[in-house]
Amino acid sequence: DCDVVDMQMISDGVAELLTTTFDQLSAPLLQTVKIVSCLGSQVEESTIVSLDSKNLDFNMQNEMSQAVNEGIFERAGPIYQFSHDIIQQTIYELIPSQNRKLLHKTIGMNLLESAANNPTLYLLAVDQINIFCKCGDPNLEECMQFAKDNATAAKFAISASSFERACSYIDMGMQLLDSQSWETQYSLTLDLFEMSASVSFMHGKNDKLSMCLNEILSHAKTFDDSLMAS
Repeated sequence: DCDVVDMQMISDGVAELLTTTFDQLSAPLLQTVKIVSCLGSQVEESTIVSLDSKNLDFNMQNEMSQAVNEGIFERAGPIYQFSHDIIQQTIYELIPSQNRKLLHKTIGMNLLESAANNPTLYLLAVDQINIFCKCGDPNLEECMQFAKDNATAAKFAISASSFERACSYIDMGMQLLDSQSWETQYSLTLDLFEMSASVSFMHGKNDKLSMCLNEILSHAKTFDDSLMAS
């Protein structure tokens, strides 16, 4: 379709122009907008404040104000939003692929430090970590920790009745478990399979429910642990 081709050419041209423009930004401002681009099309000021507390070499809040002046963001109350999707996409793609994976992990881990009593921030942090897990290569220690983080995120999502979102955290947590997790991480593994069974029951996913209950029955160490599957 000619219109589609024309739009693609325009988008490519705009992206090339934007790339040249962004390369002229100061290093702190460019790093700030790169970090924010990893969070999506918009970000809350409270998230910027949380990231700003992590001993960066620059002040993100100051740089965000400059980014608004440059027309990169629009601000509405506590929300910063990229002034156009192509700006966010272009900035995000300026980050080399390997660096991008690590940046998602760093953002997630930094946000987790501030998120203990803030479910919204906690879920945002785990979302960032999961982007890394899906395209990166977490080591064994990271897998163990990130599985725990996903279990906690699932509980927050369930408390908010966001069951589809809870499923994504439960599934990622289970994927991060090692093959011997019933021996090495018994409580966490039991927790994830019990949550998976509960959410599967509510959604009528009988095959997954049956799989989870069989796993629990096969590995439960105590009678109480096996009650859910009985």
